[in-house]
Amino acid sequence: MHIQANYSLKDHNTFQIDVKTQYYVEIFRQSDINILRSDLTLASLPWRIVGGGSNMLFTHDFEGVMVHCSYKALKVVKEDADNIWLSVGAGMKWHDLVTYTVENDLWGLENLALIPGTVGAAPVQNVGAYGAEARDAITRVQALNLYTGQRIEFRNAECNFGYRTSIFKQEYADKLLVHRVTFRLRKLHAGNPNLVYEPLKDALSDIHKSELTPKMIYDAVIALRKSRIPDPAVFGNAGSFFKNPVVDQEYFEEMKAVYPDIPHHRTLDGQYKIPAAWLIEQANWKGQRHGRAGVSEKHALVLENRGGASGQDIVELSNMVQEAVDHKFGIHLDPEVIIL
Repeated sequence: MHIQANYSLKDHNTFQIDVKTQYYVEIFRQSDINILRSDLTLASLPWRIVGGGSNMLFTHDFEGVMVHCSYKALKVVKEDADNIWLSVGAGMKWHDLVTYTVENDLWGLENLALIPGTVGAAPVQNVGAYGAEARDAITRVQALNLYTGQRIEFRNAECNFGYRTSIFKQEYADKLLVHRVTFRLRKLHAGNPNLVYEPLKDALSDIHKSELTPKMIYDAVIALRKSRIPDPAVFGNAGSFFKNPVVDQEYFEEMKAVYPDIPHHRTLDGQYKIPAAWLIEQANWKGQRHGRAGVSEKHALVLENRGGASGQDIVELSNMVQEAVDHKFGIHLDPEVIIL
């Protein structure tokens, strides 16, 4: 357990916003929470959880305790002829885990390569990309109660996974700290590539599907992400800032009459998901700037810190983008990023 006071969070958020927290605590084990709660000063303050900060936008200093899980152990907990179950510490970097799986010829996480953040944040946000989501491979999530230190385990069905959300992001936000996550992965001979995302399928079209390996998918995903999403080390960003909105069939047909080539994806319940990036482009915000914040020239769904922007600058930019899309289409864009 490590405790630091008046601690800068600039290296703990991919927007590179320089705010401070009153206390920053790294937790490794269950007993750390009880020790911290025995300190009257720390116990009296509000506590918040931070992973890699890849889905957070800080707008001000935090007068409280920022808690980070640093437990990184990875171990095989079960194995059969076709599958392997990995238990992974929440503090491990997500991309490091994905790299480990493809290097060991395991199917399941390769479409989620190069997503920033930690393993612990994956079930909270139900991270997803290129036709896959974390929930597809997660079997169990072990969390620690930040008030009592109690260890609680959730099966996949108990996590209430949804589009970029879960029980840990909703009713248990900043109450349960994800400590370990268990993944069920398929061995090389027993798995198949996930090519439902057309650009990924096109990128691998010269290779027969039966010859593809997790590493090939992984490499193609990395190439696609680098071509489309700016490097947060250059221009601070959190990847997709907004969720893709969903509209009913009636409204979709009205939009299609005006925009015949509108990109879309029909959901299982008969609604239509429309790319937020397309809406932002149509509202003429791609590449636009607001002070030191801007909408990426590479991908309209990415809001950037162009150098020296404050969290409030980026919030103001996001409000402008929301208003423009709402005015043009009557569609509200909900942030995917957590604004603090």
